[in-house]
Amino acid sequence: MLLEHNVVVKDPLRIGLRFASCYPNLYRSAMSSLGFHIIYDFLNHQEDVYCERVVYPYGKSLETGSPLKDFDVVGFSLQYEQDYPHVLEMLRQGGLKVRREDRSPQDPLVIAGGPCASSNPLPMSQFVDLFLVGDGEVILPQLLEKIAQMDNPRQDMDALLDLEGVYIPGNKVKLVQVEDMNDAWRPVKQVYPETDNPDLIPAFGRSFLLEVSRGCARGCRFCMAGCMYRPRREVDLKTLLKTAEKGRKSTGLNKIALIGGAVSDYSQIEKLCRELLQREFQVTTPSLRIESISPDLLESLKESGLRTITIAPESTWRLRKLVNKPITDQDIQRTMATAFQMKLNVKLYFLVGLPTETQEDLEDLVDLVGDLKAMAPHPDSLRISVNPFIPKPHTPFQWAEFNLKETKGKVKFLKKHLKNKHFKVETPNKSLVQYILSLGGTEMADIIEESSQGRVSLSKWKKLTPHISGSETLPWKDIDVGVSDEFLEKEYEKALKGDLTPWCETFGCYDCGACL
Repeated sequence: MLLEHNVVVKDPLRIGLRFASCYPNLYRSAMSSLGFHIIYDFLNHQEDVYCERVVYPYGKSLETGSPLKDFDVVGFSLQYEQDYPHVLEMLRQGGLKVRREDRSPQDPLVIAGGPCASSNPLPMSQFVDLFLVGDGEVILPQLLEKIAQMDNPRQDMDALLDLEGVYIPGNKVKLVQVEDMNDAWRPVKQVYPETDNPDLIPAFGRSFLLEVSRGCARGCRFCMAGCMYRPRREVDLKTLLKTAEKGRKSTGLNKIALIGGAVSDYSQIEKLCRELLQREFQVTTPSLRIESISPDLLESLKESGLRTITIAPESTWRLRKLVNKPITDQDIQRTMATAFQMKLNVKLYFLVGLPTETQEDLEDLVDLVGDLKAMAPHPDSLRISVNPFIPKPHTPFQWAEFNLKETKGKVKFLKKHLKNKHFKVETPNKSLVQYILSLGGTEMADIIEESSQGRVSLSKWKKLTPHISGSETLPWKDIDVGVSDEFLEKEYEKALKGDLTPWCETFGCYDCGACL
């Protein structure tokens, strides 16, 4: 039996509402998700609510072993499109019908939140009763209060439509966010496992997850989170330090994982790292932006135990302008040289298959990677990961396409010329499925259900390849995330011309619609 610290124990018979917080991926991924911790801690601070966790592939809670059918509300966190079939598997395991139309009025209300639910919930709309569009800690209090007052929420869901951030297909909704990050929920008593099993240890190890900010306004044209969650909002430095100390007292953990849309863009990142270091914390972070990396920041991170920095050049200079990421080859080389001098390892992320990409671009990318590999003091000092570009909703590239045949050819070329044990590339077939689920609509229901019961042939997936020509055909047109389609269309046009849009935090507002 897995030993966990800070698990909440309540008597299910003495509370008013039982909530199953479900993560449709493995335990390790669930416990690496700050959002999963936030919902668990936030709901269990409500006196009359008991939130229990359920992780894939199971349909019973970790806390009491209760099946999903015994809860009042079953909530799924949709972080990745490839997890959609897992949702259906968990529903079956928990004693529930997968299709909402097949469930009885007495069954739990099945809801979903997270980035995928907020961006394009249509592919899952035949299985989920309603979606939360935005930050759960803003939407859930009103939703659960209203549900508690209803005799049968599943029969009267339209009564929930007047709540902010609640979406039922066929209606319109506006994304709801925490506006002041000092008001955001910060889980201090985070649950973590006592185990040496690598399959169960969270991605950041035995770490306390500390959220420094939400959102990003850099304007990378392929990035869904960067377009949806504007503007960037920071947590006050004093609040962060106080939260870190409270976290250590509640968990006994000395390692801090900094979480945010663009962690190194935090206005006092160097001071934050120094202060944490002085308080004898170790500090780690998932990735850094080259534009905001300084030698002082790297030195602080190294002193606190960081061994590898992760940066994302994305592609060659021409295509970096296309995606609105104006970092030069010299910027990349300078950052890597500093890291190597400090005996830090470097991990690089690139994209292949971006709009307008040519054979010449691929050859230039091979040359660039060759130059960067030559800088590494040891083969193990540098790791390179390449992922096929996938168009995402609410981005300027939502009108772009994913061509499987071309992508396979490009990946084959890169594999041939970048042979190395530290070179990894995502499978194009998997990327095609993610592309279809990202941009698809309600017609995805049958194939999602079929794939939850076994493998589905690639030819079946190909038949559902989306064809999006204009804003009127967007399946997610009823989801208002703030950024306007007019702005996205202009950005797409600028991308094809190779024109840059400067960072609004430095150069001023360019009317994207998010701050109106």
